[in-house]
Amino acid sequence: MKIKLMKIFYIVSIAIFLSCEEIPNDVIEKENADYFVESISSPDEFAYSATNKKLQNFVSINKSQSVKSVWFILFNEDGSEEITDRILMNTNNSSIKKTYSGEIIFSESMLPGNYEIDFYVEDNVNPAGENIKKIGVKKFKYLSNAENLHPAISDLNIPSSVDRNTTFVFTVKVSEPNGLSDIQQVYFELLRPDSSVVFVDANNTITKFPMFDNGDVSGSGDEVRGDGIFSLKNNFGPTSQTGFWHFKFNAVDKSGLVSNTINFSLKVN
Repeated sequence: MKIKLMKIFYIVSIAIFLSCEEIPNDVIEKENADYFVESISSPDEFAYSATNKKLQNFVSINKSQSVKSVWFILFNEDGSEEITDRILMNTNNSSIKKTYSGEIIFSESMLPGNYEIDFYVEDNVNPAGENIKKIGVKKFKYLSNAENLHPAISDLNIPSSVDRNTTFVFTVKVSEPNGLSDIQQVYFELLRPDSSVVFVDANNTITKFPMFDNGDVSGSGDEVRGDGIFSLKNNFGPTSQTGFWHFKFNAVDKSGLVSNTINFSLKVN
């Protein structure tokens, strides 16, 4: 009986030891940010006028000790495109239940339509990158008498000549009276020196090469996102035709209004 008890004790000891060995010593249990969003207040409709330019938003949060910041971003109707950068909401309340406020200031040129506001909270508990949570979405109708106007392009910056197999970047400035968010596309069309059309796709159906204002220096070559300067990084391959390649630049807004045209001929050596 004594031997059996010793065997049982030995087996149990091994099981406990192995169980302890399976627990990683670098795992720390994540804390919970226990704030509670009680309400989000934002109008269903906003009518712009010379004396009414600010749309006010309010967020009420209980147990706000774990809240680091609250903000919102204005998007287009389907939430796919940012109209504003992050707008920080402020509070003067010193209690654990706080009301945060922030406003959007509209311009007279912003077109009427349906828009969306997304609200976010950053907590001070979880690690950076894991401490931001979307807390609500508000859709509203924006009313104004703004007229839809044509975009314009200017300040083309492109070399007069390049060598084959050499990467270069060219840019064009875009102005949009209704705001850059109304731009649908900035593009160019291209003819080879023999006047043949260059197509974007393998099926030879698309002729408009897009340019970008995305701040992706390594990709598109654009330096600053959202500054109205659209860019593209390009390279003529070693078998490309030499001579003058003919570019035609345009911009188009979301209603289909097209800008002025800039024509340019670039010599490829």
